[in-house]
Amino acid sequence: MWIKGDLHVHSNCCGDGTLPVAEIVERSKEYCDFIAISGHSRNPQFFRTENQYADVVAARKKFDMPIFCTGEIEFPVPRHAMVLTTPDDREMELLRELVGRFCRYDGIEGVDNAMKLLDFVDRNWHENCFMIFNHPNAPDVALDDLMKLAESPVFRVLACVDRGERRAPQTWDVGAEWDKLLMAGFRIFTRCGSDFHCHFTDGGHDYYPGEFVQDCLQVDKNDYSDIIRAYRQGNFYTMCGNLIDDPEFTLRADGDSRRIHLAFDLNGEMEKVEVISEGRVIEEFTGFSDRFDRTFTVPEGKYYRVRGMGKLQKRKYSEGEFEPLFLLNPVFA
Repeated sequence: MWIKGDLHVHSNCCGDGTLPVAEIVERSKEYCDFIAISGHSRNPQFFRTENQYADVVAARKKFDMPIFCTGEIEFPVPRHAMVLTTPDDREMELLRELVGRFCRYDGIEGVDNAMKLLDFVDRNWHENCFMIFNHPNAPDVALDDLMKLAESPVFRVLACVDRGERRAPQTWDVGAEWDKLLMAGFRIFTRCGSDFHCHFTDGGHDYYPGEFVQDCLQVDKNDYSDIIRAYRQGNFYTMCGNLIDDPEFTLRADGDSRRIHLAFDLNGEMEKVEVISEGRVIEEFTGFSDRFDRTFTVPEGKYYRVRGMGKLQKRKYSEGEFEPLFLLNPVFA
């Protein structure tokens, strides 16, 4: 089954968050089947870790949905990152250890220290966790560093879109860093997140979790372990504006020929769909009805991924327009 969620959400347990955990979940359950409360962990004064954990535990008893508890760490390579695990696998110990051992603000800097962090997590939490690089363009990370980080099985997910409709060229652009990682043989995936702090209706500039951007996971059950597994294995797609439903994206080798089956239902007007392999667009489709369903032959490549752009839509709470989009994570030869 398909479920939707958001892993990048800040409560009033952060110095710049506004809503209590329970109120965030209440307002978001219209859009989300799961959620993560993800505080800023750069110092104890700014992030009330124990308060957040207590609030998440209370919310888990009240709401029938998975609620992860995590925090954005100041990663040794300059970027905010989050590591998620299941509640029964020492989730707060994981956060405390990462903040205490590997915070960039304590002088723990550089890709070698980042690899020590990833090795520590892999040795102690094994396959029951994964890491997300948050915040498009804040800042960009050098390709050499990304290539090194991608050697770790913990390093799995890069952000593409977040608050303010920021779109990361490193993951969105054809032939950029994400494509180069895929060409090098790494199985790295991409996602979106609201980075919620304060909603438009409360005087802020953010959408509720799941309201504007969505991660859609294919799982057997809507539980913590299946969610972790889906993110680690790339069994999800991500989008802005609920553009599509029920995608099918498969690759079949038939002798020397490779054929892709691509299908999905449209919830809005689509402008263009591109199939990307080896850092270039290999197929492009325009002209759509309510259902897209094509099977086509593709050239040889290590991977194939899909991105789609919808026609501009009026913003819900502010002036101007936005471009709906979706990204299907790659299938591999």
